[in-house]
Amino acid sequence: MLIAYLDEFGHIGPYIEDGHPRFGQHPIFGYSGFIVPVQHARALGAEFKRVKTALFKTEIEQSPVPAQWERKGSEYFSTGSISKRPEQLRAFRGLMRRLHSLGGSLFYYGDEKARGTLKQTGRDSNTITLDALRETINRLCRYADNADDDLLILMDAITDKSRRELVAKLYAHIYSRPRPEMKRIVEAPLHIESELNSGIQLADWICALLTRASHFQMVKDSTFAWAPEHFRDSMQGMFTYESKLHLWSGPPLHHSEVFKTKPHHSHPLGANSIGDRVTNMRAVYEAAMRQRQLGAT
Repeated sequence: MLIAYLDEFGHIGPYIEDGHPRFGQHPIFGYSGFIVPVQHARALGAEFKRVKTALFKTEIEQSPVPAQWERKGSEYFSTGSISKRPEQLRAFRGLMRRLHSLGGSLFYYGDEKARGTLKQTGRDSNTITLDALRETINRLCRYADNADDDLLILMDAITDKSRRELVAKLYAHIYSRPRPEMKRIVEAPLHIESELNSGIQLADWICALLTRASHFQMVKDSTFAWAPEHFRDSMQGMFTYESKLHLWSGPPLHHSEVFKTKPHHSHPLGANSIGDRVTNMRAVYEAAMRQRQLGAT
């Protein structure tokens, strides 16, 4: 059996453009993490705990609950942290080598969001989440089927009400999609508190790095050029074939392309005003979504 540990990357909220006072955080939303054979999951978790303890020994010892202390990926992969603590670069690369040696791989799937406010795009956070998670499950099941193995997905916990609603929709998707690879997944994704699980914490670190790398690809003058600069070489060959950024502004990015040093960048579609640009972008986005529903990869 394979276990996939996942978390969110990018940002779930509306996006118009970088620097917008309300809607300028990130143009992508998706899921990322890693997949590892079940017999090696414990070894990888132990290695992550060892590395985390070595890096943050003082903070852990000072915590009122040391066993539940975690360093969030957004802090681990902040620009300031990367520049001041080069040992974190070496530690993360070491974790990636260990994952690879255990037969594991990295995975991501993300959608470029339609640009505009909720009213302009008609796509709320629940819709964005469900679309990205359905496609994430599809691709992970395809990976498991190619490996001739079963699959279990573990994810960071969400509120109980949201979890119940989401799980019901995902069960419906898993059992209604007429593809043989869907039989590989043994349950809808299970949710675990990140402070209790090393695998979920490592997935959070991976998601934070993917957030930085994809921002560099999509946003002109991004401050995260250090992501491909420091990790391009170590990320080569680490991602599953099914890893993808689905973009309406150009061809998709696959596998380690998200770490290429020449950025993709999202360009306006020939409109002058933000209103016109939003209208055009939404039309392109909806066309791309229809194509994907017809089975495009």
